[in-house]
Amino acid sequence: MSLDTLSLLLAALTLSIGVWGFREWAVGALDRRDLASRSALDEVERRANSPLARLDALIRPTDIGTKIEQRLRAAGLKMKISVFMMIVAVACVVAVVFLWRALAPIFGILAAVGVVAGIFGYLKRQEERRKEAFTAQLPELARVLSNATQAGLALPTAIDMAAEELDDPAGSELRITARAMQLGQPFEEAVADLRDRMPSREIGVLISTLLVASRSGGALVTALRNISETLDSRKETRREVKTILGESTATAYALLGMGIGSFFLVNALMPGSIQNMTESTVGFIIILVALALFTVGFLAVLRMTKIDF
Repeated sequence: MSLDTLSLLLAALTLSIGVWGFREWAVGALDRRDLASRSALDEVERRANSPLARLDALIRPTDIGTKIEQRLRAAGLKMKISVFMMIVAVACVVAVVFLWRALAPIFGILAAVGVVAGIFGYLKRQEERRKEAFTAQLPELARVLSNATQAGLALPTAIDMAAEELDDPAGSELRITARAMQLGQPFEEAVADLRDRMPSREIGVLISTLLVASRSGGALVTALRNISETLDSRKETRREVKTILGESTATAYALLGMGIGSFFLVNALMPGSIQNMTESTVGFIIILVALALFTVGFLAVLRMTKIDF
């Protein structure tokens, strides 16, 4: 199969997926017009029978579907598993076609790997941002729980009240915990699930204090107030450290961008040079070494600027 034929097939596949996505959007737009005249049961049934819902039902029970769903929820992205996988597939096809034609076939293959790694890297970054936002709300959470318990409320009731007062992500996570306790889950298991969803040292200290208070009692109000003051100090320290390391982190991404951009620059100055290098054993090895060096440099800078609090 020639290069042009393969490129046409990949382009046709991308166009087909795009047309299908546009059709789903158009059908949804038309259906929303008569949403007011539908009953809630009819709307639920219609959504359950949609192609994306059926695809979700097939993917969700699998191991990869379960992991993707957990990561999407942890990142705070309200997206169906099928939609996420379609985005990954379309992005891979577009990257393969573009770099295959612009540089060389080997770069098309590497582009697919890079796109998948980039998307899941973005997903991990969103998880970290949401966890950091939750950690930043912990001082306020400790104050709300302290005031509620001082007023004589039980811990489950105090958590339910905190879920209503705090913004997301703390509000949504606490609502999950409060609803689990309302459905009969023990307090210890519910808060342990919260710690598993948002793991950090700060939430570990807060949950441990709540668990000790629920089992043996004690001066919970005083402990929560002390924790609130400590968490405020840690939040300021984390903010200062992130500000100091921001320049180094930007350098890592600039290094990666320079590495990728250098291939396009060389190919623009000498058209076809990258293609010729991939057809030569020595040139191919040079390209692999260059890619490896830029990747190692990027990962090394990120690792050096990563500090565990």
